[in-house]
Amino acid sequence: MAKNTPEIFDFFSSAFLPGSRAAVVDYGDSIGFLDDTKSSGITVSKPKIRPSGAKDVEFMPWGDNNNLPVEILEKVHANVTVASNVEFNASLLYGEGIMVAKKVRGADGNITFQECLESEYPDVFEWLRDNNYTRIIQECANDLVVFSKAYAELILGRTGSKSGQAKLAIVRAKEMTCSRVSRQNPKTGRIDYHGYSGKWHGSTEIDDCIVTELLDEQSPVFDLKVRLGLKYDPETGTKKRITSENRFIIPLSLPVPGRFYYNKSFWWSIFKSGWYDFACYIPRFKRALLKNKATFNYTVEIHVRFWDKLFAAEGIAQDDIKKRQARRRQFLQEMDDFLSGVDNAGKSFISEFNYDKMKGYEERDVIIRPVESAQKGGEFVEDSEEASNIICYAMSVHPSLRGASPGKNKNINGTEARELFIIKQAMTKPLRDLLLLPAYIAKELNGWDRDLHFVIPNIMLTTLDKNTGAEKVIGNEKV
Repeated sequence: MAKNTPEIFDFFSSAFLPGSRAAVVDYGDSIGFLDDTKSSGITVSKPKIRPSGAKDVEFMPWGDNNNLPVEILEKVHANVTVASNVEFNASLLYGEGIMVAKKVRGADGNITFQECLESEYPDVFEWLRDNNYTRIIQECANDLVVFSKAYAELILGRTGSKSGQAKLAIVRAKEMTCSRVSRQNPKTGRIDYHGYSGKWHGSTEIDDCIVTELLDEQSPVFDLKVRLGLKYDPETGTKKRITSENRFIIPLSLPVPGRFYYNKSFWWSIFKSGWYDFACYIPRFKRALLKNKATFNYTVEIHVRFWDKLFAAEGIAQDDIKKRQARRRQFLQEMDDFLSGVDNAGKSFISEFNYDKMKGYEERDVIIRPVESAQKGGEFVEDSEEASNIICYAMSVHPSLRGASPGKNKNINGTEARELFIIKQAMTKPLRDLLLLPAYIAKELNGWDRDLHFVIPNIMLTTLDKNTGAEKVIGNEKV
């Protein structure tokens, strides 16, 4: 690399200048990628699949370059704390996995959940198994944690003839990075279509787009029933199927104020505030120091008369310049090999010296002195802890739940950890309800027992005196 040529860090506007005294040069921040205020959309005229009523559909870009979800994922993977928190929050949403339960009223009048056996509801368990619903929960949980939104595709089937009762046959999670929504319908105020493509970024010809009718985000279940003729249409007052489609996209979305087309997760504040960049600068700053700054452990001082003694002892003539230079290089290399390397740690070096009584000082042939470095290896430890704490705070993850113990009081007891875990799981209820929504739609369309429910039990840690490490809990009831 040429002198003073900036070495650009991945994803960050920073560089290391080897020939300067500045370790890191900041070219600005990295918050511009969050802007998604473009009003012009992308018109898809030749989609791969589209509903019968859709012609040219204009889809709204997501981010300044229509690549915001991919950029967010790149930043998630570029920071250890963020990636760990995303994994933790998504795993917590999965809990004990989906459970089929029946709500019953006991003799005392209290209502409780009772876990159902597969022999009691074989069609329900078969539907969950055929759709690999545990996988759907995992995929949608990741999208909800990162983007505060997820999409699922509903594919309907028929019982008997084509005019038979519509049933929900297949559910599929749709990748958020490939999902875009159409421009708001000016007549109804709703978003009509969902576009699925792998070419949204950097392409003007979207020929692989799958266009699907998008259910109303405010009341998707009611909207689906109206489309299928199961509910009266509030606009026409008739109970008639208003679409021939059997494929629909249902949005699973947390309400975020001020957002219409795409959500902006609250935890993205770490980008706007600059804490994300600060947390990432520290390891890259240390890497730049290790890579570009020379580190000297010792200085070796050799008396000028030492070489004449060495050459004379080995019989090298004074006029043999080449031999003397070669012996000098050999000695320096042997000295460097002796002082460097893990295998040489702890060795001793013995050097003779004379004491000049007339001048009053020692005369040494070779002196080896250790070098004191200003870089001790613990730079920015407290700053790194502070940045990690703030990122964990923004993502609603207590650092102690992930194994970290930042701060002056670095230890918490088991009771505190257990209570933090209980509080954290209680906060997942709105997200878990979204993950179970497709299963409840299946319950509505497939005619399952009205008292049948789908729940994701909490994992409740217990004390050692109960001879178990965890138990399943639905609300306040143990299973």
